[in-house]
Amino acid sequence: MIGPSGSGKTATVMHALRGLGPDVPVLRVQRIWSRRPHARFLGPTERSDLVVLPSDADGNVATGFFESVTENLGGKIPRVVFVDDAGVLTEKRLAWLQRLADEAFALDCRVVVAAEELAPDVLPDELDVLRLGPLGAPALRAFLTDALGLSIAADVVERITWWSEGNPRLALELAQELSVAQLRGGALWHGPDAAGTAARRTYRHLLERVDESGADLLASFVLRQAGSCLGEEPWDGAAGLGDDPSLRVLAGLGLTEAHDGTWFLRHPLVAVLCAERNKAEPPAAPTAERRSEAMLRGLHMQELNPVLRAGPLSVACPKNRALAFTVSVLAGQTWGVPRAGASGDVDCREWADHVWWRAATGIPEPARESSRRLTAAALRVESEGVVRDPARLRADLEAVGETPGQHWLGLQLQIRMRLMLGDVSGARALVAAHVDDDARGVAEQVARSLSVAMVAAVEGQFHDVRRQLDIIRRLRPGCDGWLVPRGLTALADAAIDGRVPDVGVPDALGNWSARAAAEFAADVGAAHLLLGRAREAVSLLAVSAEQCRWPYQCPVMVRADLVDAAVSAGEVQALSAAIGGSAVNDCGALSADLRAAAARGAALLADGERALAAFDEAVRASTPPASIRQHVRTLVAYGRFRAARGDAGVAVAAFDRGRTLAQLAGLAGWTRGIDTAQTASGGAVASNRWEGLRRDERTMVRLALKGATNSKIAESVFVSERTVVNRLRQVYRRLGIRDRRDLIRLAEECPPRWAAAEV
Repeated sequence: MIGPSGSGKTATVMHALRGLGPDVPVLRVQRIWSRRPHARFLGPTERSDLVVLPSDADGNVATGFFESVTENLGGKIPRVVFVDDAGVLTEKRLAWLQRLADEAFALDCRVVVAAEELAPDVLPDELDVLRLGPLGAPALRAFLTDALGLSIAADVVERITWWSEGNPRLALELAQELSVAQLRGGALWHGPDAAGTAARRTYRHLLERVDESGADLLASFVLRQAGSCLGEEPWDGAAGLGDDPSLRVLAGLGLTEAHDGTWFLRHPLVAVLCAERNKAEPPAAPTAERRSEAMLRGLHMQELNPVLRAGPLSVACPKNRALAFTVSVLAGQTWGVPRAGASGDVDCREWADHVWWRAATGIPEPARESSRRLTAAALRVESEGVVRDPARLRADLEAVGETPGQHWLGLQLQIRMRLMLGDVSGARALVAAHVDDDARGVAEQVARSLSVAMVAAVEGQFHDVRRQLDIIRRLRPGCDGWLVPRGLTALADAAIDGRVPDVGVPDALGNWSARAAAEFAADVGAAHLLLGRAREAVSLLAVSAEQCRWPYQCPVMVRADLVDAAVSAGEVQALSAAIGGSAVNDCGALSADLRAAAARGAALLADGERALAAFDEAVRASTPPASIRQHVRTLVAYGRFRAARGDAGVAVAAFDRGRTLAQLAGLAGWTRGIDTAQTASGGAVASNRWEGLRRDERTMVRLALKGATNSKIAESVFVSERTVVNRLRQVYRRLGIRDRRDLIRLAEECPPRWAAAEV
């Protein structure tokens, strides 16, 4: 078995050998090329020294090896000899091992060798070689997570994988040198400043074959200005090196390879070792501007926070100014949102283009004008919660959205604004058009996943929400603390698993924006409402509606949920202050989801006979193309309304349709909320229906509630048992319940006046 030191050769072979069982004697030999090798059988046997000189070219050495084994280990002949850590197999060493294998074969024994490398052109035909390739990032992530007990950021795992070439031992050595903040992506880490002991041991033989000119060339690959520019990392390769003969020599050693005129390192830590050996000067420290850009693009928030506390972030250049704003909105914080002056407006003309495009060259001037207005509008929404001209905002979104060269931080801002205007279909179309676009850096990747999650949450696709949140957690574990991902997590967990949210609005908001806190409250409130916990939902949704006029869920949808929760909880008085403000016309009523939410809210507030017509219209409006979230919410509200009117059959049908839709979507948690709503409505149905039962039916119900069997009831009222069964089924249907257990529970919750009368 061939593979670099630390690549798992020993673990792989030992796992396979233990599978042979305790009855097969296996001898493990270590330090085979030393003057005093040692060996022991797998199991409790004590180690025994072997007196052999394996470096001797005499063929009798192999015989001497087995004689030493039998003499020192009680005459026990192994069935397998595992020669561990044999290093580099030169032609001389391989010849000795071949003679050992021949001698072992005569004793009905087999030899397994774990080595780092084979000398070229010395491989015998009869030798079976298994090469252990490097671990990929997913496998290495699992290994490091298990070893360190810590969730590691995905991009940090990628870098560790590159620097270690997928070697577990090297990867662990690199990871152990990093702080928790660096491992979780909270602080910058470009690569190791020095090679560790595992790297020196792994590459000791290879390093001996690199001459001084080759070492200088390898060192130049990694000695760049750290953090100078994302996209100028050593793993991007080095172009323009030409046909330097040293490159060809290094390629022959397996240290470099060329693709399309660019040279890439294959074993990066060898380059670090070469830089150490040549005492090369370390790279210069990056400028504050470059470091700020790297922190923002990488979402290194734990490193960014001390910078913010110490003084203003270096955002003198327009690109960093735009980055600070878009990252602040993404994180739901206020540190990067500029404050308005005396005029009430912020001058963003110098940096507005960078909010939306990688490069504004070639963008038509009308689109650039729209981008400036759009940036100013986004600033006003974030800092003041104001939209002065929704129609103009929608037009500017269309103008900018059709241009090429956009990045995901700007797209996330557009998707957020489309959702807050109720344009769910437009937000979904924007996601679909750009989801395969390149997302450069962690900030853009998080922005893309969060955008997809927000659209999915509005539409009730909660499994998609959970998938995108998992991507964000892998990219940056620290994002779990942001308010919007926390709210989305509570909503998805409630819908999928029926998990009651264990979070509330934070007591101290700190740098959190009012908009982020309101969105968090709206999502957690929606999670409570989804589970049938209307009282808990009312306060959260009221806070959201009062604190933020323009959340990403759209004010009309939030207020429809608030009305739904208040009516369900019997707290309509809580609506007076919260439901004012933006009307449907402010948002534009562009999407079916918005129309469905507005119709549901209007039906819940309608009086008398108008309510029935309003609910019929709401149910029609909530069918496709409206999303499953709006349709199920409308069906549950309609079921409660019908139950309160005493229309038990219609109410049960509405609840059943909502339950079936939730089950088809795999949302078991939602079905629990529907069951809760139906049970709560059962009392209203029963209170109207108890009095409608005939005298003989009341008698049967009283007997059933006292525990009488069907046969006893039949004897008491002088009918057949079959008649009792049929009449009780009719009673259940008229009460809107299913069986005797439901009858007992309903009588406990809402007992009829005549239940205690004597039979």
